[in-house]
Amino acid sequence: MEAEYRCPICHEGLTRHDHALCCVNHHTFNIARQGYVDLSRKQKASGDNRAMVQARTRFLEQGYYRFLRDELTKLTADAGVLVDIGCGQGWYTKALGGQLKYGFDLSRQAIRHAAGQDKGTHYAVAGILPLADGSADVVTSIFTPLPEDELQRVIRPGGSLIQVMPGPDHLLELKELAYETAYRNPDKVRQLEGFEAPECIHIQKTIPVSDVWDLFEMTPYRYHTPKEGLERVKRAQPMEITFDFVIARHLRKEND
Repeated sequence: MEAEYRCPICHEGLTRHDHALCCVNHHTFNIARQGYVDLSRKQKASGDNRAMVQARTRFLEQGYYRFLRDELTKLTADAGVLVDIGCGQGWYTKALGGQLKYGFDLSRQAIRHAAGQDKGTHYAVAGILPLADGSADVVTSIFTPLPEDELQRVIRPGGSLIQVMPGPDHLLELKELAYETAYRNPDKVRQLEGFEAPECIHIQKTIPVSDVWDLFEMTPYRYHTPKEGLERVKRAQPMEITFDFVIARHLRKEND
């Protein structure tokens, strides 16, 4: 199925002409040889850098988060149009259901990787959702901030948002290693305007991890940890770490 993008400048539809997407107002966006398109309108790189993408790829390919991905695959099995926001390098996106799939992220490095290894999804560098109103049946948000206005615009009535957040004990052992005082994650599930009360699933596993530094480098803690904590993580031996997730399913109201 061909992607149906909306121009991020004038919001008209984009159609493909050779190796570019163009709208009626002649705004043009080149399609990279890997198959993705950059709709971000940003000149400077943003999002995950190359080192972060590589660390996340190495870690995810070890399968530590496979139990989360398997749960998401079941939840999206019947999706028509699926949109994965903050999709990173597409490790989850590739496995998700959806007759037509989109993956969006601000990191060119991540999107380049995703498009190179997953030809079944349409990938774009984008901050906002460059899609028509009411065009998505399911949107997935895996550890990413929610663009709430865009979600209300893009998700059709009766469609759903599937949001993944860290559970209370997520990476607790890693935080105990990095910080003098570790903390449990607060409950961040809340009802969103225009959606029904969320239905939540809590899943958790404690798994031996050999590459502790790769796990640490793909988290926000990497950039908010004092030097002493960084050194402790770098010296860490293989250890058991808790992976704790909350999956919230938000149903878009039919008559909002």
